[in-house]
Amino acid sequence: MGSPIVDLAGVAKTFESRAGATEALRAVSLSVDAGEFVSVIGPSGCGKSSLLRIVGDLVEPSAGVVRVKGKSARQARLDRDYGIVFQTPVLYDWRTVLENVQLPLELAGRPRAEREQRPRTLLRLVGLDEFAGHYPWQLSGGMQQRVAIARALALNPSILLMDEPFGALDEMTRERLNQELLQVCAETAATVLFVTHSIAEAVFLSTRIVVMSPRPGGIERVVTVALPRPRVDATRADPRFFELVTTVRQSLREDPGLAGDRAGLRGR
Repeated sequence: MGSPIVDLAGVAKTFESRAGATEALRAVSLSVDAGEFVSVIGPSGCGKSSLLRIVGDLVEPSAGVVRVKGKSARQARLDRDYGIVFQTPVLYDWRTVLENVQLPLELAGRPRAEREQRPRTLLRLVGLDEFAGHYPWQLSGGMQQRVAIARALALNPSILLMDEPFGALDEMTRERLNQELLQVCAETAATVLFVTHSIAEAVFLSTRIVVMSPRPGGIERVVTVALPRPRVDATRADPRFFELVTTVRQSLREDPGLAGDRAGLRGR
């Protein structure tokens, strides 16, 4: 096996403010291989998003080493190895869907032919080619997130960093986009680091699940998801799916932030 595409060693983060110091992460070590889909789950405030932002060079660690494709996180960002999708799509309302997807290519100074062709290819990939001329405010929340995913893929990144991208969507839309995301990842061969509060979502999407402890966040357990691919609707009815959900749930300490997810699973 080759070198990991993401490698964290002893990563820690403390935020300083007038109120004092808050230790968000402590001694996090994790390796992610090319092509993996790794989800990070844990109690609210455990540092999941901070960890993702450290990998993406949006936040600097207080301690530890971060290597991405064998180089620093800063260099990986400058080399445009990342595509990032946040919980909200962050689209520009005055630009059409096509123009929003074109934006990274424009900023990177790519040739006009690429700026015209690649966004249309990506919109077909996420099933929105017929909406290229629409504006974001004319789309549903789920459609806007698909535009955000297409935009994140514009520069053909090898790594997708996704911070609860479906957290604000209803359950049916979320499950549909979970399946569509896996299809996109299969076609692009992207490595994914995915933050979520949903145990079921993590099990459905992932090759491995990183379970974090309460703040200061550390890795409590890493669960391998040995479910067959491709993942389909029937996967959610597989007894092994529920076994893995139970395994992840038991690995989490009691926390009010996960109560809704547990309640939803009991109702299935």
